[in-house]
Amino acid sequence: MNDLADLSETQLRILSSFYKKDNVKVSLNKNERSHIWDKFLVSRNLSDFEYLKEMVPALFFEIAKAISSNRNIQSAVFSECVYTKAIADQFGLIDFHYFEKPKHEIVSSKTREGVPVVELNVRYAYSHNATSSTLYQAGGASGVDCALKIPAIDEIAMIELKESYARASDPNLPKYGNDGRLVTSMKFEASNPQFREMLQEQITKELNIFDHLGSNINDFSAASIEKALTDNYQGSKFAHVICTEDINGYLVMLPSNHVTKWAKMEGEIRPSGRNSCKAWSILRLTEVLLKKGAEINGDRVVIPSRLLKPTIARGGNRISRYRIDPIFFVRERDIKIESGKCKFYLASVKQNIPSITAKMNFELLDIESVRKFYMENL
Repeated sequence: MNDLADLSETQLRILSSFYKKDNVKVSLNKNERSHIWDKFLVSRNLSDFEYLKEMVPALFFEIAKAISSNRNIQSAVFSECVYTKAIADQFGLIDFHYFEKPKHEIVSSKTREGVPVVELNVRYAYSHNATSSTLYQAGGASGVDCALKIPAIDEIAMIELKESYARASDPNLPKYGNDGRLVTSMKFEASNPQFREMLQEQITKELNIFDHLGSNINDFSAASIEKALTDNYQGSKFAHVICTEDINGYLVMLPSNHVTKWAKMEGEIRPSGRNSCKAWSILRLTEVLLKKGAEINGDRVVIPSRLLKPTIARGGNRISRYRIDPIFFVRERDIKIESGKCKFYLASVKQNIPSITAKMNFELLDIESVRKFYMENL
């Protein structure tokens, strides 16, 4: 491993402050979080989760808001709440603050480190009058998960929270053409420069999305994945450090640009990403429907209902959509079923947008090895 010459003053100081303290275990391990999430999916009784109000208050309020608004919660939010509470415990921040309406907080670090001013959408905060420190727990895709303000050393550290096996980020790729071949764009490369090399590798190979439906693409060079992970938190979504948990459930802090020193790396393109929009590969869509035996009259489609796959809404028990193939689908509200046939319009068909990501696997991480490396070099 290299020395710490590539770390900023803020990174060095926050790491030193963190590792001078005793280890802190996250209050709920992965299995316990999964159990709570599974229970949440079937129970909408808040009293079942009252014990969390003291243990992990942010998680309790996330569940309470989801129940009152009749919505679901991403499982990763459970981990974010648990990790934030562990950071608060590590720095002795015992006072919890809940904002019914997200509080917009302007948080910035020292300008000499090139960190932009960031407006965090703060949902919760932890503090302690004796230390004057504050930990902000934020939300939203445009900013990091946390910001830790430590007046004693005049620092604000931007913190990203990651489960032990997680994606760095997962942006949509530019829309490919009717031939299915990947393309790039100036807009994509300007917004996601860390993924430029990974994408270009696949374009050079003339990768065709239609040849990989139902499976993901993982054939990337180590160098392109390393660049994606190293550069991921150096842009608009800047983070000084990443917090995760080690093999024994202890909270670990790592410099964001040292991820590849501690994690196994993976790259991935998902032909059917999590986001979708109105179908754009119309020639391909028409071809798929006709091969399935559909009748197409202008914009109107009639197809035997047995040829479409119903999909249950995540965390629910109702059909949310009918899938035509791995990338095309029709929402349940846009389809009419009569006499064993599905009727809908081509204009109502949605197409999954492919996405690209680099994954970090910390599942064999040991806090003592991390502590030794940084404390010996600080």
